[in-house]
Amino acid sequence: MTAHDRVYFRFAREHYVGRPFRRPEHVEALLKAAAVPPTKVDETFWRQIRPDWFWGVSPIPFEGERARRHNAAYRRLCARRGVTP
Repeated sequence: MTAHDRVYFRFAREHYVGRPFRRPEHVEALLKAAAVPPTKVDETFWRQIRPDWFWGVSPIPFEGERARRHNAAYRRLCARRGVTP
């Protein structure tokens, strides 16, 4: 199991009951867009992500300063992986 897998499974366990709305590819793209290594992901990181992204309502995970750049990187990374943001 990779570090990204561990981050995803912890994320899914903490944020979803039943069917997850985001897949491992989404979380990996999110971390790479934010330039956050999987070992540095904590509750503070998840609080910076928009709640409507968690629930699959919005394709835009970041808000605040530098959000435009991070969101563009996230969309690019999702496209490379063949998933919709």
